[in-house]
Amino acid sequence: MAVSSSDTAVMLTPDVTGAQGSATPPGGGRPAIILVPWDPDSPDHVERMRLQRVACGWKQDGAEGWRPLQREGKIGLHWIVLSPTHPETPSRLAAHQTQFPAEAAPLRDTSRAILGRPHTVHLDIMAARTTDGDNDNNDNNALFVPVGHISLDGWHHDPSLQTSAADGVYSLTTFYVSGAMQGVGIGGAAVTECERMAAQDFGAKTMTLDTISNEDVAVDSPRRIALNRPLQKITNQDWYTRRGYQEYHRRPNAWFDTDATGKEWWCTAVCLRKSLV
Repeated sequence: MAVSSSDTAVMLTPDVTGAQGSATPPGGGRPAIILVPWDPDSPDHVERMRLQRVACGWKQDGAEGWRPLQREGKIGLHWIVLSPTHPETPSRLAAHQTQFPAEAAPLRDTSRAILGRPHTVHLDIMAARTTDGDNDNNDNNALFVPVGHISLDGWHHDPSLQTSAADGVYSLTTFYVSGAMQGVGIGGAAVTECERMAAQDFGAKTMTLDTISNEDVAVDSPRRIALNRPLQKITNQDWYTRRGYQEYHRRPNAWFDTDATGKEWWCTAVCLRKSLV
């Protein structure tokens, strides 16, 4: 999972997130988020993805390569959208738009298919748009402001993830949550919704993912020190472990980052999986 490291001055109310990642928002269990498919043929969707990848700091030019994979139904990139029924949505959306003003304009739900299946426009997200109440009801395309994105994939180029829609193995990839949403349960809610969708809509039996190993972000990690990375309150690996994911494979030299002197620092990726049945 990747999040922006920027701070926000807006205080947000967190959801109560259980050990398995199920968010229980205040006010009777109303959902914190809904997932809306990314439209690879929409210039606005592609540009917003670019902006969010820049904020993420990883795979900043990835959108162009994801467009054909999304069209072919191999990957299922979704926007993370704040649910209009959740009581904290107005304050959370305001925090996001304040921190990322270039992302304030709403997008339209224009995707026609996701993972090879027809997509029906989410008319229930009309309220999850801009904080000033701007709206356009002249067509059937719902407006929304995404606060992140996550991909549910039925195919992956790396065999270590074992991704295969035919075998019921789906993977979580390309996960980003706005820095304005840190600590309020949005990331956990997005993962939980992907797991529900994978199992109920696509018959998935297993979910897999990969992330950086604990040792590469530890207090005494030469890599972390050289790259001047802050210590995490909870590591990515531990965050997923708390949600029921277990390590099954390690991939040394998975990717690298470059320090201020130009030296490359490679890291180990841990592959994790969770049974959905």
